[in-house]
Amino acid sequence: MKIAIVDLGSNTIRLSVYNTLPDGGFELLFSEKEMAGLVSYVHGGVLSPEGIQRACQGIRDFQTLLRQFGLGMPHVFATASLRNIRNTEEAVAQIHDATGAEVDVISGELEARLGYYGTRLSADLRDGAVFDIGGGSTEILDLRDGEIRKARSLPIGSLELFNECVDGIWPRRKELEKLRRTVEEALRGARLPKKPAPRACGVGGTARAALKIANAWYGRPASNRVLTPAELRRLTKLLLKRDHQARKLILRHCPDRVHTILPGLVLMEMLVEELCEEELYISPYGVREGYLCHKLLGTGT
Repeated sequence: MKIAIVDLGSNTIRLSVYNTLPDGGFELLFSEKEMAGLVSYVHGGVLSPEGIQRACQGIRDFQTLLRQFGLGMPHVFATASLRNIRNTEEAVAQIHDATGAEVDVISGELEARLGYYGTRLSADLRDGAVFDIGGGSTEILDLRDGEIRKARSLPIGSLELFNECVDGIWPRRKELEKLRRTVEEALRGARLPKKPAPRACGVGGTARAALKIANAWYGRPASNRVLTPAELRRLTKLLLKRDHQARKLILRHCPDRVHTILPGLVLMEMLVEELCEEELYISPYGVREGYLCHKLLGTGT
């Protein structure tokens, strides 16, 4: 059985098509994404009509693609893109009228849990933290002895930080100071663990982009999925120089995130400092795979 999932995120709209296997597992057949930047269409806490239409267009584009493969309506879920606005019900209704898709708007706590369920497909992290930096929110989950102790969602993400703190593409010194102050304030109220754990796991596009750049910079194979906090700090310092080398690394390895990768890295570095002492694992799986297993296949708990 083939299952199509559309993740309606604050920065990207992504389609993933999976083939489910007899043993309860799955394989990813293909994935496509559109950089929609829906959080940029939010004004006064309301997603504008243009933003709603942008979401509709992204879903329609993927529906057209799916029809070429003989596939029907995708399962659509939304995270902070529709969760953190005042007109959620109106947006969901308009998307349904325009596309026929029923949008499942998931809570921040469930998003954090789904991210963890996704990571379990590739790593057995029983103690530590899992974090997922998105465009409009960041989810953090604490683990002890394989049990979820706390799951939380912060209304801060890479695209949200860019829109709030940066005027151009590359943050200047004063903008970088504002980025750090904004992240510090958000983390101060997050009630993070009192001390960092030996290991943590990063989920989502910002973490994967950071790993991709790091593997290239440190001369490691693309299959490597591990960073240390010290390596992340050095990488962030390098990229924030805004020189030719930094720009080449970003444009070569994550050109679609040229405006959000630096705000995302600042947030990631400061978050890892609070959560992780020794090893940071970057998961190839995340919320979409967690949604597939937990909500659609019933195998992800």
